[in-house]
Amino acid sequence: MDSAPLETELVVPERPPRRRCRCFQCPPCNSCRCRVALAAGLLLFCALVGLITAWVIRPNSVEYSEDTAVRLAQLAGAAYCSRAALEAWTCGSKCLTSVSKPVKVCQGETTQAFVARWEGDALISFEGTKSYLSMVQDLRIWKNLTDWKSHGKVHEGFLIEWESLRRCVKDALTSLSSPAGSHIKVTGHSLGGAVGVIAMVDLVSEGWLVREGYTFGMPRPGDAAFARTFDGMFFRRFYRVTHHMDPVPHVPPEEMGFQHLASEVFYDADVKRGFVRCPRAEDERCAGKYWDVPHDLLHISDHKDYMDQDTGSEGCEAQRCR
Repeated sequence: MDSAPLETELVVPERPPRRRCRCFQCPPCNSCRCRVALAAGLLLFCALVGLITAWVIRPNSVEYSEDTAVRLAQLAGAAYCSRAALEAWTCGSKCLTSVSKPVKVCQGETTQAFVARWEGDALISFEGTKSYLSMVQDLRIWKNLTDWKSHGKVHEGFLIEWESLRRCVKDALTSLSSPAGSHIKVTGHSLGGAVGVIAMVDLVSEGWLVREGYTFGMPRPGDAAFARTFDGMFFRRFYRVTHHMDPVPHVPPEEMGFQHLASEVFYDADVKRGFVRCPRAEDERCAGKYWDVPHDLLHISDHKDYMDQDTGSEGCEAQRCR
């Protein structure tokens, strides 16, 4: 571009009048300050929401505790022991001395649960199934999802099992000075874990407050809608523990509409070798890396060993095993 002669008067073109813009109605121009103000406002709003959310959930959230997981794995294993051993609380090393008697035992359709006081709260421990190989095969074939209230769809068999225990568990909680409005803790192994998470949602809807829940080697309990409902209700108060090549967490299949809950804690070996946290469901950094169920069936022993504890009927006093 040629330079203008020095003696020529420089003519500055007149600027158009500045347009005042209102937020959400900015003209498509880079000079609109409203865009900057809007962006700053949104950032401030998001930060405020984050602070409020953290403040709200902090009193109710609990960090994952390996020590708590070990003890709850023992108590989940205790649910496999006989009614007589549980009521007398003489079920070997699984009967922690920190549990207070009386211990109430509830008999369900095919499993049982016990309710007792532990560390200041009522504890509910749900028994799983003893026929692990049969259960895996059944869950690969029997894949019925059923609508459950407004919570999404859950496995019909797990729901039936909880409904067979529901009245007894609620009565036991009340009799142990933990009526609706009280804090409770929940644990369960295998099928007992799946029944336990359905129970958590149901009991909260009835007024109980879940302080924390740990499950071990649980199958998928329901669909994606149920998983979203559950994860929203129990964020940082629930931990789903998985172990190495345990096949049970991989059934029922995703292809039939089932989805796991979030907050997975995965042990790929013994406890002393550490764990991996996977906040998202179906994460292949955790148990999802071992998705081949027929191959995993060769490692059914991983299902019976959680937190280096016997989480099945092994370990109950021999003369009192169910």
